[in-house]
Amino acid sequence: MLKNWSFKFILRLLALINSNNYTMKTKFNGILTLLLALVVQVSFAQEKTVSGTVKDKDGSLPGVSVLIKGTTTGTDTDFDGKYSIKTKSGDVLVFSYLGYESVERTVGSAATINVTMKEGGEVLEEIVVRSYGRALNSKKSAASLARVDGKTIEQIPINSVDQVLQGAAAGVSVNTGSGQPGQSGTIIIRGRSSLSGDIEPLFIIDGIPVDQDNFRSLNQNDIQTIDVLKDAAATSLYGNRGSNGVVLVTTKRGKNGQKLDIKYRALYGVASKPTTRFTVMNSRQFLGFQQQYGIGFGGGLTDEQVEAISTQANTNWSDIFFRLGTTVSHELSFSSGTANSTSYTSINYYKQEGITIGSALQRFSFRTNNTGSSENKRFNYSTNVTLNYSTSNFIVDAVRGGNSGGQLDNPFIVPYIGLPYLSPLNPDGSLNTFGTIASGALNADGSINGGNANGFPNTPFLALNTAAEQTDLESEIRAIVGVNVDLKLSDNFTIGGQFGLDYINIQSLFITPPGSIRGLITPSAASEAKGSQFESTFRSAQFITNAFLRYDKEINDKLSLSAQVYGEYIYNNRQNEGFQAFGLNPALPGSGSGFTAGNTQEGEDGDGDGIVDAATELSLNYVPTVFSSESELALGSVLATLDIDYDSKYGLFASIRRDETSRFPNNPVGYFWSVAGRWNMDQEDFLSDSEWLSTLKFRASYGTTGNQNVGGFYQGQQQVGANTSSYQGSLGYTTNQINDQTLQWETKESLNLGFSFGMWNDRLSGELDFYSEKTVDLFGSDAVSPGFTGFGSVTTNVGSLSNKGVDLQVSYSLLNKTSTNPWSVKVNANGNYNKNEVLDIPGGFTGNTLRNQVGKPIRSWFLERWAGVDPSNGQPLYLDVNGDITNQFSTANRVYTDKSSEPTYTGGFGADISYKGFTLNSLFSFAADRWRQNSSLAIIEDAGLASFANQSTTLLNAWTTPGQVTDIPAISFGGLRAIDGDRYLEDASFLRLRNVSLSYSLDSETLAKTKFLSGLRVYVQGTNLITWTKWRGFDPESNQATGFFDYPVPRTFTLGFDLTF
Repeated sequence: MLKNWSFKFILRLLALINSNNYTMKTKFNGILTLLLALVVQVSFAQEKTVSGTVKDKDGSLPGVSVLIKGTTTGTDTDFDGKYSIKTKSGDVLVFSYLGYESVERTVGSAATINVTMKEGGEVLEEIVVRSYGRALNSKKSAASLARVDGKTIEQIPINSVDQVLQGAAAGVSVNTGSGQPGQSGTIIIRGRSSLSGDIEPLFIIDGIPVDQDNFRSLNQNDIQTIDVLKDAAATSLYGNRGSNGVVLVTTKRGKNGQKLDIKYRALYGVASKPTTRFTVMNSRQFLGFQQQYGIGFGGGLTDEQVEAISTQANTNWSDIFFRLGTTVSHELSFSSGTANSTSYTSINYYKQEGITIGSALQRFSFRTNNTGSSENKRFNYSTNVTLNYSTSNFIVDAVRGGNSGGQLDNPFIVPYIGLPYLSPLNPDGSLNTFGTIASGALNADGSINGGNANGFPNTPFLALNTAAEQTDLESEIRAIVGVNVDLKLSDNFTIGGQFGLDYINIQSLFITPPGSIRGLITPSAASEAKGSQFESTFRSAQFITNAFLRYDKEINDKLSLSAQVYGEYIYNNRQNEGFQAFGLNPALPGSGSGFTAGNTQEGEDGDGDGIVDAATELSLNYVPTVFSSESELALGSVLATLDIDYDSKYGLFASIRRDETSRFPNNPVGYFWSVAGRWNMDQEDFLSDSEWLSTLKFRASYGTTGNQNVGGFYQGQQQVGANTSSYQGSLGYTTNQINDQTLQWETKESLNLGFSFGMWNDRLSGELDFYSEKTVDLFGSDAVSPGFTGFGSVTTNVGSLSNKGVDLQVSYSLLNKTSTNPWSVKVNANGNYNKNEVLDIPGGFTGNTLRNQVGKPIRSWFLERWAGVDPSNGQPLYLDVNGDITNQFSTANRVYTDKSSEPTYTGGFGADISYKGFTLNSLFSFAADRWRQNSSLAIIEDAGLASFANQSTTLLNAWTTPGQVTDIPAISFGGLRAIDGDRYLEDASFLRLRNVSLSYSLDSETLAKTKFLSGLRVYVQGTNLITWTKWRGFDPESNQATGFFDYPVPRTFTLGFDLTF
């Protein structure tokens, strides 16, 4: 009223002035000036900036929400618990923080309002995970869970979401198969539970099950939390998909009553190769080695020639192939909320170069999450939409496309075997990507030698040529869409449902150009036209729809129950199609118009009769190949749960699920169930007066889960294919294997006993779990008589195995910020011990040197034992089956080494330290008692290859003199890698500084002075900085039991900033 009257009065005065003469105007000028000052002061006297500090009994509280009641205007406290907000007298400020009672303060004349918050209130019922409509909180859950907060993984330059779990959760082992940008890792929860079936957990993103092997298109900055479900109480809800655990990814949402927050994030980083733990010979050493033993190029050289050549070229091929890969990311996000709705939207551009030429990832991602509810909160909905597009440039590595790692155009083989006396440069100083006369790519007259260009001596140039000339590109479109609704019909009944879609479209393009080295022999060395082009399209669409009815009832002031029934249907359709054409026209690269016709015939008059015989002397070199397939999988399920709570002290949970799958048509139905209980001992009277014990809960669960991912979609059916060379050349049908028509999913039986504890107001808190799990009906092969079918084995359910172990996760707040102490120090650690044992398997074992043997851990090494070198004659020595020394290598002397490729111990630890606006975070990860074959080292310690491949400097210590003690046999015994036994079985245990970051956040008082920023954070961080290991290679971490020229995980350094408006 005052403001309206004031401005109307001014307008009338102005009108009066304009209607009179100049003298009158002059008199009124002074009066008007005074009136304007008075009105402005009166109109805005109530608007002010209020600031203060929020704390609890231990010190300042960062992240407290400060909101003007009844509006969407608000802010959060900074790292020192300080805040600043524009308000006016009479407004009510609401202070809220998870785990504390909300506080309201009315704005008066004071410009400072300090608040001390108390623990308690309804917000203590912290939601841990929402699984099939059940909201489980930390106090009322009987399940074994592990949570990773999204704040700990934001802005880490790891471009596959699954890898961020490494070292962050107890019982979760993560191994990367490759350092290729976007390459997914392998996640195993509580040990390997299958011999031949799927071993990775089910991934759920915002309630939508997604492809577990591909996360390169997802932006980790969108993640709010990652919850790992480990025991049957949590995983049995997912039936025949939950045997390997479940990972729930929850993405960010806006907050109710939140003002519009606009955040811009940017980072720039560089990546370099990890530490090299092997040494190869330089030019002088290698040529001198060849000269000494009369082998290869150096075998016929004089000392002067060795010196001259070594002076001209001494190439370290690691310097040529490894580079500083760069990472660039830009992200813009918008977050807001009203009393009944929230919204979060993010847009991200991400580009990362690999540490070798030709390796890169580029990604565009968009996400929008929205929630809403009716005024009475009875109707609620949420929508989640993720749209991503990425392109990946690949190199030839050890894990993709059926590669073994030994391909000569694998860039990671070159630092091992590349000949050091070859110069990487042309005479004009440019990089040579073809080869030389010395490498065999060129004949003495300078002409091309296509065969030798693809040979061992030319390996460095072949790898460079492939990286420079060939196209190996994947373009991916991915969409994840989810809609959730629920309606509270009454105080007790709620109905709801969900629809979800996970769609993937991958376009692959692989071109071998005619002018490339590989093109010289493609489709064959004899063909006139060269080169090939491969294209394929893979599409996967998985739909999920479900509906539920839930009944919640507080029977009295102590007893309550919740029961629900779910119906669910999941359908997955996969389509794969493509072609490969040959004989490319160099003038039409990538175009179908440049393909040579498939019916083109070529040949020569081999017998000299003047006639090219079509039957014997003509070839069809350009016949294209085409393929197409479509697969479907359906799963229909009914799920029921019951959750009972008594006085917040005792809880009982039970679930049962019926699954019916199309994968096993003759045995489609399975039942999976669980029971779980808890005892919140800290709520008992006999502990109520404890001054040091704040939380103590005992948990127990037992139940069953399944694993239906045991082969293809039609694994339970006999599959046949067309064969054009059947009886008398007619079209017929054939099969590659026979399947047991009664095949069914694997089933796991799980027992879990656990404690949740907290001391000194949870300054020390943790989870301790003991588990025993048994998997039966393992998927595999069983021997059959070939007399009736022609096959010696059948795919069926065979055997069983067990995993028993302990999970421990603890955190301790050493220091909490207070008004007098600016420091906060929190340490955390997690670990897992897992003992794996094969209980039953046909024939007692499977495998050759890496075996699954009854009574032994899965994937145990069964090898001959290397005993060193005989000092008298330099010959290799071994241990026979009885442990006696022998100089005879024999497979009959193989024994179990009591070493496995699976780690016994995994975990991580770290610290979060803050001082005023500075924060230092660190995370270490480790794996112990894991053994891998180092076949890369075996290659460069194989004297049989020394004529055309570089060797390790260890060969310079080879035995030469009787009585000499060395671990390298005499060179005269030649190549030994085929008879080395456990010589290169190495301890791949490691301790790695996974991530360390240092950040600074500007305080709220300074931010308020900018008048447009509400948050500013700058940081530097390093990833995979240091690795301590006995492994003699680039990287001990891998999802492969054998290391063979792997793409190592790089170390990265990143600089970035976050701005909030």
